[in-house]
Amino acid sequence: MSADTPDEPLDNSTSPPSEEISEEPIPTDEKNPITPNQETENMEVHHHPDLHHEPKKWKEYFLEFLMIFLAVTMGFFAENIREGISNKEKERKYMESMLADLKKDTAEITQITGLQKSLVRKMDSALSIPTERLQNIDAQDTFYHHFIYFYGWNWFFTRYDNTLVQLKNAGGFSMLKDQPVIESIANLNLVYERDLNFITEHFYVPRWQRLDEFAMQLISLPEIPLDYNDQSYNTYLPHKEILLRHDIASLEQLYSFIRFEKADIEIIEYWEKQYRIKAIGLMALIQKEYHLENKVE
Repeated sequence: MSADTPDEPLDNSTSPPSEEISEEPIPTDEKNPITPNQETENMEVHHHPDLHHEPKKWKEYFLEFLMIFLAVTMGFFAENIREGISNKEKERKYMESMLADLKKDTAEITQITGLQKSLVRKMDSALSIPTERLQNIDAQDTFYHHFIYFYGWNWFFTRYDNTLVQLKNAGGFSMLKDQPVIESIANLNLVYERDLNFITEHFYVPRWQRLDEFAMQLISLPEIPLDYNDQSYNTYLPHKEILLRHDIASLEQLYSFIRFEKADIEIIEYWEKQYRIKAIGLMALIQKEYHLENKVE
């Protein structure tokens, strides 16, 4: 006999109890690991795209060349124009400076020639006294009055050459484009260096020094005043013996030195006049060619 038994719960689970599921995220690298080879392949794909270009036509190459050529050429011309404008301005500045130097030169020559003429007058007055009369003390004092002036002073012209030196040293002559002005500057420079300055340095100054040295052997001479306008040049010695010895031959030699120095001064005066004439001509030419407003004096 069968008896009804109460229903028992059925346990269909055959697997062991599951562990608790972790809520932590699983790293991506563990799910989809990327090998170094795959990464390199991906990089190569990005760096070396497979692009295809059609070759340019020869007209396109020619157009590019033409554009580059025109750009370089225009730049070259622009630079030449800029440099030309700059050089023209420098040339004008040089000529303004040259004009100022020449104006100083002409004024200086006028003053110097006046002083040189006063030396020549003093020499003529000293030479007019015969050497035989110099035994007389009063005649000695008169000779001394004239002699002391050209013994103590010598006058000669030195040009203002600041601009000329700059033109030579800085290559400024290459900037000058006016040929008549260049030739006029060269001619003026020739008169100064070949004639005027040459005579001054090689004849006049050495002769003046020799005259002074020789005179010291014959005459008792004082210290020369520093100002040629000093009143001592306008006074006579009060009946005073000045000759160290009465030697007619030596006195004649002294007179020869005076005559030589006088001739040198007269030659220098001639070339100073020539220089001044050419300087005034150059000034007028510079004003005309460079449209400068300064007046020629």
